[in-house]
Order: sequence, then structure tokens, then C-alpha cells
Amino acid sequence: MGENEKAYQHLSEQTKKINIALHYTHGDMEKARQMVAGNYNDLYAIKVRFASSTMFGAFLLFFNHIYKFISGLTLILSPSYTLQNINPEWDWIIFEKEIAELMQKGDYDQVLAKTFRDKMIKSLDVVLLNELSRNIESKNEIAIDNIFRKLIQETLGLKRVDSLVLYQPTSSLSMELHSLTIPKLKSEIVDGEQSKKPESQPATKGEDYTPQVGVDGVKLIIKSALILSPIKGKHISKLAPGDRVMISIIDNNPQAIKVAQALKAYENENCKPIPARITYVKYIPQKGYKVYGLIAKGIVVDIDEEEENIKVALDPAYAATIQPQEDEAKPNYMILAMLIVLFGIVIGVLYFLLSSG
Repeated sequence: MGENEKAYQHLSEQTKKINIALHYTHGDMEKARQMVAGNYNDLYAIKVRFASSTMFGAFLLFFNHIYKFISGLTLILSPSYTLQNINPEWDWIIFEKEIAELMQKGDYDQVLAKTFRDKMIKSLDVVLLNELSRNIESKNEIAIDNIFRKLIQETLGLKRVDSLVLYQPTSSLSMELHSLTIPKLKSEIVDGEQSKKPESQPATKGEDYTPQVGVDGVKLIIKSALILSPIKGKHISKLAPGDRVMISIIDNNPQAIKVAQALKAYENENCKPIPARITYVKYIPQKGYKVYGLIAKGIVVDIDEEEENIKVALDPAYAATIQPQEDEAKPNYMILAMLIVLFGIVIGVLYFLLSSG
């Protein structure tokens, strides 16, 4: 290979790394360059090994401590004691490789592993992730171990669990380049072709619609809550895409706060209600309502509402546009009353005339 070809290949590889880093830093070129240089770590690779009297397991969890979410989770469960040979003291790349090789052999409980994974992701909510982040920052290893041991016990229904939890800083770029189990980004993102194409329309929202950062123009997803209005609000069961409702941001990560400040909805360390246009709403039995909406271009709010008999506050400007239509649809009770009285008078007169005749 000639010098020119080597130089071109190196440039191509660096460009791809920048594109990957740009995706994970939400377009921040300075942070992307720092990530490629190895000076900006947005993840912690958390390595966990645990054992009970009947079950052994290990998992690798990528925790984005900047935006407080789980970037990836790979785990294995088995009644076999051989899983105890996996050592969390290894670098995460070697730790994951051992898990992947055991998974390829198929000697593990795939059904239970999937159930465990789903429950883990559900349990790792905003509150728990904030707690995890604080303990990592303060290097409170005992508290971190307690978080995961309790999570394992409750999720698998185990009475006693021995666990070893270690973590190391890494980056989303490193995860993308070296992870064997975490799904890779689309080639359009890596090759930088996505930015050259016109922004596509949102995909049809099917039964299991879930927005994803980097897909259909989504730049950020923020956990939020509906604002209630018991008297003038719209019943949650009647909400539909296109409705504009009032919401409050409940995420407290720096990115969410920055968005709230940009929308002038952050005051005294609290988020004030802001309008959102609903893009998706679905009732899920025994869970409540799942709602997604937009508060700005590419900024999606993610809402879980367990209560089924509530009224949601509408955006006042939006409510004013639909009020006349609702008023037209309502009967005019004053006119009806006058007609009834008039009808009674006519009947009375007719009866008097017939009686006197």
C-alpha cells in the first residue's frame, strides 16, 4: 500500500470516528474531537458478577453519566459455576468477550436472561440512575455494589446474592468500535451520509413505537410529566396526536436543564410548565398511558402516566382555537328554555280558546 493510500485510509477512519462521536455528543464538534482524541469519556462500563445458591450471572452495563441513561446492557445467566471465572477486574473489552464466547456456546438460560434484562432496564429509572451517578462521582463502591445487589435480588427473586461490581471510564466511540454485543450505528451515520440527505418524515407509529436519538430527526429524549387540570382539562383517554398539552420536564440532567432554560422554563432550580404537541399516545393495560410529544424540533418528551381517570391541561393558545368549535357543538340552553316556555304559552292559549268555544 502506497503512502497516499495509507494517508487516505487514515483520513477515512478518522472521519468515521468523528461522525460516530458527533452522533453521541449530539453534534458538539469540540466534544467529538476530544472523544476521538481519548480525552472525553461519556460512559462508565460497569462490570458485575454475581452468584446465589441456584444461579450465577454476569453483565456489562454501559452507563452514560452525561445524559443519565443506559447505552447498552449485555448479560448472561446460568446454573453453571463456570460463570464465576469471569473476572470484573478485567478490562471491559476482555470481560465482554468472555461473556460473548459463553453466549455463543449456548450453555445459559436464554429465556430468563431476556426477562432479567428487560426488568433491569425498566428498574433503572431516572431516580436510580441519578443515585448511581452520585455514588460513582464520590467513588462510593459499597453503595454502588448495594444498588446492583438489591436490583439483582428483587428482579430475580433471590434471597441472598454475593456480587462484585467494578467500573471503568470509557466512551461511546470506544463502545461503538470495540463492543461485540451492543448494536452498531447505521452506516449512514458512520459514513456521514445522513447529514447530506433531507430530513425524513417521522416513521409511521406502530403498536410498539419508540423514538430513538439519531432516527427521524430526534436529537434528544427527555422524561416529562403531564400537567393536570381537573376542571378545564381534556380527559386523558381523549388525547390524540396533534393535541397541544402542558407538560413539565422531570429529567434533571444537564442537557434537559439546558433545554428548559432555552425555553425559559427553568426558574429557581425548577422546571415550569411548557406546551408540547402530542405525536403518539397509547393506553397499555395495567401500565397506563404512554405519551410522546415534541417541545422543539428534534426534542421529544417521554411521558408515562399510570392514572387513567385524569384531565390534562391544554396549551391555553391551543384551547382558545378549539373552544369556539366546542361551543358550537353545545346546545344553547337559554334558547331551548325560551322555546319551551313559548310552546307552553301557545298550548295554554289554544286550550283556553277551545274551552271557551
